[in-house]
Amino acid sequence: MELPGYSHIEEIGRGGMGCVYKAIENSTGRIVAIKMMSNKVTCYPEYRSLFSTEANTLRQLNHPSIVKIIGNTFSDAQGNLYLPMEFVEGETISQHVRKYGAYSEAEGLQLMCQILDAMQYVYSQNKIHRDIKPSNIMLRPEGGICIIDFGIAKDTHISTGMTVGNVIGTSGYMSPEQATGLNIDHRTDIYSLGCLLYYILSGQDAITKADNDFETKLRVLDTVIPDIRQINPSISENTSFAIQKATNKNMLKRFQTPADFKAALSHEESRTEDVSKTIITIGRDTDNDITMSTDKAISQHHGRLIFIKPMPTVQVSILYEDFSTNGTGLDGKYIHQAQEHISLAPINQMPEILLAGRPENKVSWDEVEKIYRQKTGHSLFVLPAPEEDSPTLINIPSKPNPNPSASIWKWVALITLFILIIIIILANL
Repeated sequence: MELPGYSHIEEIGRGGMGCVYKAIENSTGRIVAIKMMSNKVTCYPEYRSLFSTEANTLRQLNHPSIVKIIGNTFSDAQGNLYLPMEFVEGETISQHVRKYGAYSEAEGLQLMCQILDAMQYVYSQNKIHRDIKPSNIMLRPEGGICIIDFGIAKDTHISTGMTVGNVIGTSGYMSPEQATGLNIDHRTDIYSLGCLLYYILSGQDAITKADNDFETKLRVLDTVIPDIRQINPSISENTSFAIQKATNKNMLKRFQTPADFKAALSHEESRTEDVSKTIITIGRDTDNDITMSTDKAISQHHGRLIFIKPMPTVQVSILYEDFSTNGTGLDGKYIHQAQEHISLAPINQMPEILLAGRPENKVSWDEVEKIYRQKTGHSLFVLPAPEEDSPTLINIPSKPNPNPSASIWKWVALITLFILIIIIILANL
C-alpha cells in the first residue's frame, strides 16, 4: 500500500464504505489516521457528497474533544477518496465496556458530561452528527474523550439531509425520525446520546440491531426502551428519568439541547422542570402545540416559546427559539436558528411573530395564552401596571355654618347702616 506523502501505512479498521489507515506523514513525522472511502461507493454522487460533507464539517469545528482534519483530501487513480485526520490514541467506549463491563453511575455520568460538552459545541456550530454510538467516542489515555466519524454529519442550515440507502444511522442509536427518513434537527443527536448513556451504564444497547434494515427500523419505532434500573438497580431515579426523557420518541419532549441534558445529570434540573419551564411548540406538523398552515415555507417544527418562571413571585421570562429553515420575523428582526428574549407586556403590545417572515403566518398571542393556561393553570398576561402614583389631592370640606339665616341678617344690618350714613351726610350739606 502506497500513498504519496505517507509511509509505514497499516490498516487499523474497516467498514462498509472503506477503511482507516494509520500512517506517518513524511513532511512532519507525525502519526495520522487516513480515512479511505472505497471506489465501490465513490462512483455514486451521494457517497461523494457525504465524503465532502465530513471534510467540510471537520474544517469548521475546533474543539479538543472532536477529531481534527489534517491537510487536504485527495484521491488515487482507482477513484478511492482519502481524508487525513488526527490519530487518536486510546480505545472506544464500546471496546472499554467489552473489556471491563458497564461504568459505575458516578464514572459514567462524569464521562457523559464530557461528551455533552463537546456535543453542545457541535450544536452551537449548527451541526448534527447523526451517528453517535459507543464506537464513535474515543477515550484518550489522559482521561479526555474524542468524538470521531462525522461521515454522515448534517448542517442544520440545510433543510434536508442526505439519506443513503434505506436507513442512515446505526442500530438502536438512531432516532425514530431518522429511521423514517424525516427532515431532522439536532434533537436526533439527543436521542442517540440518551441511548449512549444507557449503554455506558448497563453495557447493553437500548435497542439491538435486527438482521436487516427494515426490522431495525421497526424496532426503533415500536420498542419502548426499558427502565435502566431493570438492568442496574443501583442507578438513581434522576439518571433513569434523564435517559427516558432523552430517548422520548417525540422530539418535542426530549431535552432540547445537550446543555439541558447535562444540567439534568448534574442535578441542576429536577423532575419539576416542566412546572417552572413551560414550552409551547410551533410548526407545520400536527404534533406541535400550535399547528400553523400547510405553507411549506414553515418548517415541520419551526420554533418554540419557552416560558421560564423560577419562583412563583417572579415574573415569567420568555424566549423564542427558532429551529427552522426559513427563519422567523420577530417585530421586524430576522431570527434564524437562534434564541431571542421577549419582554412580557399587555397582550396587545406583544411583538409580532411571523413564521418564515410572512404576515399570513402570524402567531396568535391569544392562542399562546390559551395553551399556556391549559399547561399551567395560570394566565400569562395581566392588566398593565398602573403608572407611577401621583399625589392625591384630598378635598377637606369647609366647616359648615351652623345657622345660615344668621349670616343673611348680618349682611342686611350692614347694608342698612351704610344707607343711614349716606342719608346723614346728605342732610348736612
